[in-house]
Amino acid sequence: MDDDVISLVHALGVFQGLILGVILLFINRKNKSTFFLGLFLIGFAIEFLPVILKDFKILENHPGLLLLPISFSWILFPLFFLYVQKISIFAHERVTYRILYPGVISILFLFILFLLPESTKEYLRGTYLFEIFFVLGLSYSLYIVVRIDKYVRTHTEEVKNQFATVKNRQLQWTRFFIVFCFVLVGIHIGTLFIKVAPVLELLISCASLILVFSIAISGIIQYNVFSAVQHANLPVKATIKQDVSKEKVLDLINKIDDYVIDTGIYIKQDLTVVDISTALELHPKDVSNAINKHYNKNFNTYINEFRIKKAQELLRTDILNNLSIEGISREVGFHSKASFYAAFKKATGTTPMNYHIETSKS
Repeated sequence: MDDDVISLVHALGVFQGLILGVILLFINRKNKSTFFLGLFLIGFAIEFLPVILKDFKILENHPGLLLLPISFSWILFPLFFLYVQKISIFAHERVTYRILYPGVISILFLFILFLLPESTKEYLRGTYLFEIFFVLGLSYSLYIVVRIDKYVRTHTEEVKNQFATVKNRQLQWTRFFIVFCFVLVGIHIGTLFIKVAPVLELLISCASLILVFSIAISGIIQYNVFSAVQHANLPVKATIKQDVSKEKVLDLINKIDDYVIDTGIYIKQDLTVVDISTALELHPKDVSNAINKHYNKNFNTYINEFRIKKAQELLRTDILNNLSIEGISREVGFHSKASFYAAFKKATGTTPMNYHIETSKS
């Protein structure tokens, strides 16, 4: 394997990350908070500069660049965490900027080391100082990755308690990318100390290229997830507490069920818990909490069950002579055929078409 090819891929990855990161910095706006994602991509790209300096033998010709303070392993994932917080349904709450402190301190530490005489830097390279530094950085990053995963799970639960349609609101892509990024950063740092096969190094570099591009595109596509409750004009405060009586919950559930069934509001595609709470003059939290407590379901599942029952009624007729499956999905309130199929199979164990065929025979 030609080392020049690997070096070229490394350089291309850094260039791509810097360009896409800068683009994300400039498209940052109120409904699309990409600033911290842009910083993350820039830092992620710069993280691989030591590999390029090594590939092109720049350090051999310019020993003064030894220990260049461009390792951001301590601050990369906190930046991504801030991005996730900024676009989440909890964006109106306090953002935890303090998670950046260890990263800032680590950069200052590296900068001080960089200013040391070359002989001192050479001596330090022969110790375990940097191995310990990078292991601690990866450990802190792993801690942040776990926090991001937990945060996105909580975000998803809240989205399902507020919206009947959750497409493009769950941020599941962030969980996949952040784990993949963590693994790649760990591997790249390892290649600075351990020699790996050229083929494996090339595959890792190509994976990094694809990952950076995918993250940038996802960030460009992803809009902020605004809380329906936070932006609603609420006339009352939430009243349901953990120790509320079953009679109170049952009374609320009867009101909610009657309203949803009588009005057929569940077929509204952009339905939120606020639509129902406003009509019943209740707080949205009371509506979602009552559904959670009585049915042990979130608002999204609760509404989808009404939609599926309506779809089953339609599929037991000859409606498919005039309407497609996608048409039925929109008729009962789903945004897409894919989400309808997933919800229908989860509820019935079969597909809409199979259900139609089976019920037509009986």
